[in-house]
Amino acid sequence: MFVIAGIVCVILVILLFFSSYFSILNVEVLRQDFNIDTAAISNELNIYIGRNILFFPRSRIVNTIKDKFPEFSSIDVKKVLPNTVKVELEHHEIVANLRAYYILPKVETPPKEEDERLADIAEALDMALSLEEETTEKEELTPIEQKCLLNRIGQAIFDQEENLELMTITIDGLSQPIEDRESVVVQDRMDYMLDAIRYFNNLFEMQVESIRYLPIAREVHLKTDTGLIVWLTFEKDYKEQIDKLNIIYEAAEFDEDDIAYIDLRVREKVIYCPTASQCNR
Repeated sequence: MFVIAGIVCVILVILLFFSSYFSILNVEVLRQDFNIDTAAISNELNIYIGRNILFFPRSRIVNTIKDKFPEFSSIDVKKVLPNTVKVELEHHEIVANLRAYYILPKVETPPKEEDERLADIAEALDMALSLEEETTEKEELTPIEQKCLLNRIGQAIFDQEENLELMTITIDGLSQPIEDRESVVVQDRMDYMLDAIRYFNNLFEMQVESIRYLPIAREVHLKTDTGLIVWLTFEKDYKEQIDKLNIIYEAAEFDEDDIAYIDLRVREKVIYCPTASQCNR
């Protein structure tokens, strides 16, 4: 009796596995935000059309979306029998406006062969055109500005407008433009900056309104709504650095108008640079 029942179960499983009735025909991408490009996501998931919905692992769809679209913080996959898969997505939170400045490297072209006459003419013109060439070179070195948004994990988001209620993060010195969905700030540094801002705002009446991020120097400069600029280093705990300022701030009676910045990077020291000092050049 048990043998017969086992055989029947095996036959049913085989029928269910190969039955076209349970083949995936629709993959619906549901969005709470109109900025989510459902068409692009659906195109990536169409490779699963025709798979058996009963035995298809939902984790495969989750992993595909994570690999292709890392901007989503939540991916919920539901099977709706007999043949529909529904995917619900949520974006990572947008936390800042981003202003990035880059300078394209100058492309050197190999010199063309010239006869002696043209070479002499070119050499003679060098002196006369030197001023114009210097002006052109300066124009080529002028940084190009990009504006976009930055999400919680440090990705650049270009398909949404600037949000004036958010702080602004500035990055300069880049050698190429940033692309949409590119990871501009690694996540551990995003966590550091956001945690430092939260801690700073809780300690002081002044609030951080913008940030200058220096990835190569491993620094972050916080600018408050009073105009005070505070330097931190990623190499040390942000609490340790900010606590130093908190201890002396009121006692020192700083005049923000006369201070270019306060440097908290050096252990057990608070260094400030007067506006008219050499350090502000």
